[in-house]
This record gives sequence, structure tokens and C-alpha cells, in this order.
Amino acid sequence: MASREQNIGRGVEPFSFMEKLWQFVRFTVVTGMIFVVSFFALNFNAYRTIFSGLLNPEAQAKAQESLEASTGETTSENSALLLPVLPDKKVERKSFAWPDLAIAPTDQRLVIPKLGKSIPIVDTGAEQIRGENWTDLEKQIQSGLQQGVVHYPGTAKPGQYGNVFITGHSSYYPWDPGQYKDVFATLSKLEVGDRYYVYYKQNKFTYEVTSKKDVKPSNVDVLAQPVDEKISTLMTCTPVGTTLRRLIITAKEV
Repeated sequence: MASREQNIGRGVEPFSFMEKLWQFVRFTVVTGMIFVVSFFALNFNAYRTIFSGLLNPEAQAKAQESLEASTGETTSENSALLLPVLPDKKVERKSFAWPDLAIAPTDQRLVIPKLGKSIPIVDTGAEQIRGENWTDLEKQIQSGLQQGVVHYPGTAKPGQYGNVFITGHSSYYPWDPGQYKDVFATLSKLEVGDRYYVYYKQNKFTYEVTSKKDVKPSNVDVLAQPVDEKISTLMTCTPVGTTLRRLIITAKEV
């Protein structure tokens, strides 16, 4: 009988291939499990937001109804729940009887009733674009995203001809100090025909969604500024928790 050393030399070791295959399978499974657990741990808040609407549709419907009433689009017994104002106004809201009608918030704000969202809009300067200082521009935008969604510098302002371009996080690092890391986690729920509202300098602008698509991060055409239309774009990363693509929601002012 040939010795084990002789079999190895002849390349006919009976279990070496299966052992290596099994080791590879175990490594792949364990690595995959670690990746999945890490991915959902890092994006826990975003996916909690996504699934909370599915698990508690009544709360989602109530939030939508309240925001629709606060924009003046519908009437409701909850219409006294006005749009959120700046934090230092909470005492006044509790101390006075508010009229049963829509009142514009004191800050710039994006309101999406279908998603139950009322979000501060952060304006940023266009100096970095004029100087083509893209590194500082990115830092400026990331800083703004800690405070809400960002009105992309150099794009049209609400009411102007052009494209009011607004970007926000769908998910971001859990250790980031911002409180709006998953504010656009459910943006994909918007469909053609849905409406959202932009409050800018205490004027209300209504937008109706006309298209929805995914694009590559390098696609800068989404920033185009038409000269004969008043449109708005909402953008976030997709799939949630990745930067692989950009979700683009385009709407027209109505």
C-alpha cells in the first residue's frame, strides 16, 4: 500500500480538496454574516424608520394627515398641529391658542406629508462653486446635512425659474453628531403625482412629483437649471446605507 507521503506526491490526497472547499465555504458564510450584521448595525436608524411605517401604518397616516392639514391642503381636527417652528418657540406653542389655519414656519422648511416629514432646509453659500473648491464644498454640504437637508448652492431658489435642488441623507455614520442622518430613508415611497411643499422666507411653494429615477453618482445632469420651468429635485443615496446610486425625485411647481 502506498504511503500517505507517496499519495501527496502524486497529487491524489483524497480529502485535501474537500477540506479546502469546506474552509472556503465557512469563511464566506462567516464573512457574509459579519458584513450583514455590521451593515444593519451601522444603518439601524434608517431601516427602523423604513420598517416603522410598515409596522405602524396608523401612526404614519396620522403624521401625514397632520402635515397635510398644516399646509392648508386639507381640513382636519388636527389642523391646530402647525408646522414645527424653531426649538425656542416650543413654550409659545404651549402657552397660546393657535388659530385653526395653516401658518408658515419661521425657518426654511421642506414638508413631505406622505412621509410624515417636516425638515429644516439649510442654505449654503456658492463661494466654493465659483472658486471650484470642491473639497471645501463637500465639507460645507456635510456640515449643513447635520442640521437638516441642504439647498444645493448655485441652484434656483423657490419661486425662481430653474431647479431647486435639495439633498439629504438616507443613512449616515451613527457616530455623526447630526440629527438628520436618515431623514430621506423613505424618500423612495414618493411616486408621480405626490406633492411636497417648500417654505422659503415664509412663502409656501407647492411641488408635484413628475419623475423618479436612479442615476450614477457621477451624473451631474440632475443639477441642470432650465430657463423656462420652475422645478425642484430631491436627491439621496440609494440603496439605503450605500453610496452606489442616487435616487432622484423631480417635481414641478404648481
